[in-house]
Amino acid sequence: MTPEPTTQPPTVTLVHAVLPALAPMQAALAQAIPGVHIRHLLDEGLSTEAERYGGVTRACTERMLTILGLAVEARTDAVLLTCTAYSTMVPEARTRFPGTPLYAVDQVMVERAVARATRIGVLATFAAGLQQQQEMLEREAALHGKPIEIVPSLHPDAMAALRRGDTAEHDRIVLAALPALIETAEIVLLAQVSMARVADRVPAEYRDRVLSSPQLAAEALRDALGMGVRAGA
Repeated sequence: MTPEPTTQPPTVTLVHAVLPALAPMQAALAQAIPGVHIRHLLDEGLSTEAERYGGVTRACTERMLTILGLAVEARTDAVLLTCTAYSTMVPEARTRFPGTPLYAVDQVMVERAVARATRIGVLATFAAGLQQQQEMLEREAALHGKPIEIVPSLHPDAMAALRRGDTAEHDRIVLAALPALIETAEIVLLAQVSMARVADRVPAEYRDRVLSSPQLAAEALRDALGMGVRAGA
């Protein structure tokens, strides 16, 4: 039975691993779900620990699960993980917290990429995020029995610039890397949410071949919540 819409806007909790992810994700959600109540949970240790260990270890996963527990205790209609480094742990998180809808920010983007292309470029600024997104692409392709080729392009110097507040340098690095990648790939993914800031400046001739996750994730979340229907109603 479809629940009746309520007068209260839905509450969505965003779990971030880097500060620059807050603004683009909040803007995308506000546009997709007018009146949405957004809670932000930021733990930059999620990203720095993944960097220190060379990937998302069990300790990193447990750290994320602890944060998700806080989100669930505070009562929320849905939780969205905005750090792609943790996207592949969403199935485990759903098992741990079965009463709360949990989503990976790049799931829809990955699904669309595999549906549209066989040679997929991934432009990333965070090594662990690139690794996990490659795994998601491979799993999605295997689910559909479709062979794909992934072309990675990693630029940690762009993330370093963003963290120190040099947005111009971040944007320059990302946009400069795009032409070479798009020449060799059918579709290019902007792997990190923080990269969405350059989406509007992608040259017009490339724009329909470049995917960014925030708006796609926000629209999917809107549909999952029934455009304002509370998840537990």
